[in-house]
Amino acid sequence: MNIIIIGAGLVGSSLAEHLLHQGHNIAVIERNATRSEEISDKLDVLMVTGSGSNPRDLEAAKIEAADMVIAATPVDEVNLISCMIARKYDVPHRIARIRNADFITGSARLQAEDFGITQVIYPEENTLDAVVNHIETPFAIDAQDFADRSVLLRSYRIADDMPIAHRSLIDLRNDPNGNMLLVVAIIRDEQVIIPRGDTIIQPDDKPLFIFPREAQANVLKLFGLDSGAKKKAIVFGNTLTAINIARKLQEELDTVIFIDPDLEHGSTAAAKLHGIDVLHGSGDDIDVLKEANIRFADFFIAASEENDENILSCLLAKSEGAREVIAIVNDDQHVDLFLSIGIDHIINPRQLTANGILNAVLPGYVSSSLHIQKTDIDVLRLSVGEHSPVAHKALKDSWRRVLGVSIVGAVLREGKMIIPTGNTTLEPGDLVIVFTRMAGIKRVRKLFGSQEQTGRNPNA
Repeated sequence: MNIIIIGAGLVGSSLAEHLLHQGHNIAVIERNATRSEEISDKLDVLMVTGSGSNPRDLEAAKIEAADMVIAATPVDEVNLISCMIARKYDVPHRIARIRNADFITGSARLQAEDFGITQVIYPEENTLDAVVNHIETPFAIDAQDFADRSVLLRSYRIADDMPIAHRSLIDLRNDPNGNMLLVVAIIRDEQVIIPRGDTIIQPDDKPLFIFPREAQANVLKLFGLDSGAKKKAIVFGNTLTAINIARKLQEELDTVIFIDPDLEHGSTAAAKLHGIDVLHGSGDDIDVLKEANIRFADFFIAASEENDENILSCLLAKSEGAREVIAIVNDDQHVDLFLSIGIDHIINPRQLTANGILNAVLPGYVSSSLHIQKTDIDVLRLSVGEHSPVAHKALKDSWRRVLGVSIVGAVLREGKMIIPTGNTTLEPGDLVIVFTRMAGIKRVRKLFGSQEQTGRNPNA
């Protein structure tokens, strides 16, 4: 496809890099000349220094031939105008990043299509979903959802005392708690294992699991966790994101306490957060944390305006007894360092926005932030053609040539995601998510008789 990306910040540049790798023709419009030059030097894209709200700049990016416009600037008004102009040029797909939902939902008379938008990405929703993922499945190393959050992808470090430890995958499949669980890869001593039925899960392994949401409570039992346990969270911040996180967690947990470093903002928070205790103070003040009874907190989430303050308050909360800490950080640098010094989870709203847009363009997209992506394993999205060798055959018959190097993680069929078994039959039109060792890529593609899927209708 011919895709125009408006805005070359973290979101736009991440999109450009990934979609370029997928084989699309990319044009990027960026107002900042220095940033524009940096992107031009780094990526083989058509670079236009200008604004997505200027028809001349859009024409310079060849909007007449565009199949899709992705308006990803941090300014909602620019993104709205860009999509309105793109509609006038008959661009079929127009995706807008909108930070303030009131632009779209503030009036019953206005809908997204009235602004020329075919799909809206709300960064705030992506951030809230990421936080809730870790609340729902505590201590998960990685956490992603698919198919409107109905399918969960999680990774855990296996401890010796977990019920899942020392068990084979065949054994788990016969267990009522594990019969809907699929293990797509295991990281062991920094090596990747594509499992088979007789593979045994060992302590210190980091398996990657896929399972439907309805199986969540049973799956958590395999990790020795109780999904129904009452929990407490402390949210720190002086942002709308912090308020929204606290409000969302109130639906999930018994107790939520809000700490705000800004007295005026704290008054606003108190007016919005009914039933939540709001304290005034800094997240890196030990006395404030003790007043909030941090030692009894299952979760501490830091979502202030300052990245450094979020990191420091999480480290202090962890040292004072919080079981799991989450830092909201709008910076993609030093993430591994932060994780290595005691932060359990780093959530980057900008990267989540990029991932959300990529999932709209490439259904079934798996984020590159997964620990598994730091190994020699790749994730392929492949279409089943009418004459593909795997078509009309059960996986237990068609997948024999790549057993041990590749595994089907999920099948997307008519907008729904299927977690496969050996008896699953692939049908023409299916989109298949495959986890594979690098050595198996050619063999897997040969089974499908085509190259990797590079794009499809985001509204399909």
